[in-house]
Amino acid sequence: MERKALLLFSHQLTENQEKELVENFNVKKIVSLSSELQEMWSNVSIKENYKENLEKIKKYIEENFNENDVMLVQGNWGYTYNIVKWSIEKKLVPVYSYTERNVEEIKDGENVKKISYFKHVKFIEYE
Repeated sequence: MERKALLLFSHQLTENQEKELVENFNVKKIVSLSSELQEMWSNVSIKENYKENLEKIKKYIEENFNENDVMLVQGNWGYTYNIVKWSIEKKLVPVYSYTERNVEEIKDGENVKKISYFKHVKFIEYE
């Protein structure tokens, strides 16, 4: 059975990240959430359907992914914690992107502008 990776985060993968999933995790297919589920993941609201939306995402995973498939999980702390813990119980492989950050500061009179550059280093498995 081909190993898949599900993107449970709000960013686009870089070429290096895709390459690492394929080469280091033996992933054959990288899957994004549907637009409806992505909206739930990216815009978590405690006011509306917090638990119900998380359960919809879990149901989708259960119906479409198998043991040892990779879950790239980053986002809202509550959802992330819950999905990571649940993924481990389901024998899925939750990972996160370890990045290095470099900051550039530009001073213009009394204003200071900070620009952050993030560089993916590697995926690390949650434990």
